[in-house]
Amino acid sequence: MQTDSISSHELREIRTEIAALRSELNRYTEQTHHQQATSILSDFRDTCADAIVNSYRENGCDAVGKEAGDCSMWNTCRPAFGALFGEALVNIQSGKLSPDDVGAIREKMAEMKSHGVHERCASCFSEAENQLNQQFGMLEAIGVCQISPHTGNAVASLPEEKAASFFSDALGSPIRIQVLKALHHDGKTFTDISKLTGIRGGNLLFHLDKLQKSGMITQRGERGEYRISYRGFEVLNTVAELVQKLD
Repeated sequence: MQTDSISSHELREIRTEIAALRSELNRYTEQTHHQQATSILSDFRDTCADAIVNSYRENGCDAVGKEAGDCSMWNTCRPAFGALFGEALVNIQSGKLSPDDVGAIREKMAEMKSHGVHERCASCFSEAENQLNQQFGMLEAIGVCQISPHTGNAVASLPEEKAASFFSDALGSPIRIQVLKALHHDGKTFTDISKLTGIRGGNLLFHLDKLQKSGMITQRGERGEYRISYRGFEVLNTVAELVQKLD
């Protein structure tokens, strides 16, 4: 009886120890898996970031090159634009791409733009700005960086009239939102926009005029493609995020 009692007691202790060991093993496994998942995700983001930057280094230049056409300066300008589109990679590889870094890249483009004297420079820089915005947007989307600074006390110092201008009559129509969405990634002709929206003639011109006057879109030449501006790009992205949060 005594032997049986001791055996039962020992068995309970063994079971208790096994349960404790199992619990410790589970915690260790969960922690290891979490670390592995975090490491894999980090590597994946870095790989995607490299691919995005390198893609825009080539495709972004190609898009700007279409604006340049047969410009005699393009062979000189292309390496400069390529370096600009690749600028973010240096920051990413050092472990960060902050709003200040983004601002510095934009300042470099502004400096380049100030030296543009050719008649086609305006179109090239407009497209370069569009490509750069898309690149930054994709990098932010995969979580590599934060493009927009934290708001902090921005609400307290928010200028009411300026804020209202972003959401004024220009965005007061689903059709105009539809036009901005159509131009989000690339330019479109009047005919293209008409087919996408189902709006024709003077009615479509009315909406395009509203967007142009508000600075949301630009037009290349008198009858050229319509393109979303930096202002329009940022406003549309902000509205999309707001709708997603509140939906």
